[in-house]
Amino acid sequence: MSENRPNHSEEKLEPADLAETSPVMKWLDNFWYHYKWTVIVVIFFVSVITVAIVQFATRPEYDIHIVYAGYYRMDSAERARFEDTVNGICPRDFNGNGEKLVNIRDFQIYSEQEMIEEQSRYEAESDHFVINRKYNADEFNSFSNYTLTGDSAVYIISPSLYENLKSADRLAPLSDLYPDGNLPAGAMEDGIGIAFGETDFYRYNPSMQVLQDDLVLCILKPNLVGANSKDKAYGEAKEFFCAVADYRVEK
Repeated sequence: MSENRPNHSEEKLEPADLAETSPVMKWLDNFWYHYKWTVIVVIFFVSVITVAIVQFATRPEYDIHIVYAGYYRMDSAERARFEDTVNGICPRDFNGNGEKLVNIRDFQIYSEQEMIEEQSRYEAESDHFVINRKYNADEFNSFSNYTLTGDSAVYIISPSLYENLKSADRLAPLSDLYPDGNLPAGAMEDGIGIAFGETDFYRYNPSMQVLQDDLVLCILKPNLVGANSKDKAYGEAKEFFCAVADYRVEK
């Protein structure tokens, strides 16, 4: 009578046994033991760089950058309509990629007077209203720093911010854009800004009317750095400015 003996050659190797007997597994085990944190750090940085490259490769190519700065913050739907309108007014496809696309850099900033008026309005409606003064100061500083980058030349801003830029001699006179002296509707007495609320572009586009009607349309002088230090980019900014200022609706 034969005995049933176990066939040791067919026994399944346990993981520990495999690591001890396989040269490859032994090398991997040793490598992971010594370089585990190096591998983790390398994977982390490779992931971050990959994400950055993908975002850079897929980001929109804008024809022009403009600035809006005032106390009203558009919600997502209002902003989308605003973007559609300014894309439509862009005079041409500056970068030649087949579409007209305008980037809007916006800042929510209250002047002291606007804070007082907003507070009074809310109190009259029995609503609670508190302005975060630190946030307001941070937005103002961000706006001031952005004006130095040269990314944007066309600005639609509140009267107080307009006066700040004008007093610092940062704004170009309208005569630079209209040398024949035939200034557009809404041109202010100082010959520098245009009352945005008096333009047809504001009055006949509801997407613009969500903003305060005392905003000022103006253009910076060429910067020493950034896109607006280059003749081509600054010339395109002037084209866009004139497209907004000269917009007309026949009555």
